[in-house]
Amino acid sequence: MSVAGITSQPTHVFRPDELPSKNRGGGAKTVPLVTAARGGTTYLNGVTIFEPGAAIGHHIHNVAESVMVIEGNAIVDINGERTALNTFDTTFVPANIPHHFENASTTEEMRILWTYGSLDATRTLTESGEHGRVDAESADTGASSTRIVTEMATITVLPGHEKEFEHAVATAAPLFQQAPGARTFRLESSEEEPTMYRLFVGWESVEDHVDLFRNSPAFATWRALIGPHLDGPPHVEHLRNVITAF
Repeated sequence: MSVAGITSQPTHVFRPDELPSKNRGGGAKTVPLVTAARGGTTYLNGVTIFEPGAAIGHHIHNVAESVMVIEGNAIVDINGERTALNTFDTTFVPANIPHHFENASTTEEMRILWTYGSLDATRTLTESGEHGRVDAESADTGASSTRIVTEMATITVLPGHEKEFEHAVATAAPLFQQAPGARTFRLESSEEEPTMYRLFVGWESVEDHVDLFRNSPAFATWRALIGPHLDGPPHVEHLRNVITAF
């Protein structure tokens, strides 16, 4: 099915055997699959392949991680508690909990499929303190150059226009999804001030928002939809992630 009329982002089919890998040491290598450079918006995933008897170093992440054993048998060490895993067994480890995986077999390969709950996931080795972004582990994915910038628009609407404004924003959402460089779109309302909203739009660059979208017919349509409900002009800023702690 063509997605040209739905989104500006392409679809992908990733084949691990055809993608670059990173040597993790100790007989393990990782193949990133969904990354920010490849269109990821809210999570990262990939495959790590363990040679017989291989293990990776004890480490922590700043976000939650889920791992499924997709081939072979494994041992997971979560904060010192060791558990045997069979194929398709799945783990969930909250942020900042030390853990690692090992191949339980000395004769057969083992593979895991990992998923992190944020594009800003990091890995810190507990022994050496080595620290880095997961999304930048394989230089030839281009991930290190892809950092999403978030447009934050603070919007106050006229009293009694809340539902009409929310409907207008929902109607306008496809305009953003079709815009070049747009990755995510969400509207949140204030618990304390019912007429105050914040709109968050993830862009691949500030230029995608300011130079392209704001000068497009879609922007004029957007402002026409929400304009009758506004109590003053929106205040817009562009944000980049600094810390994701958990």
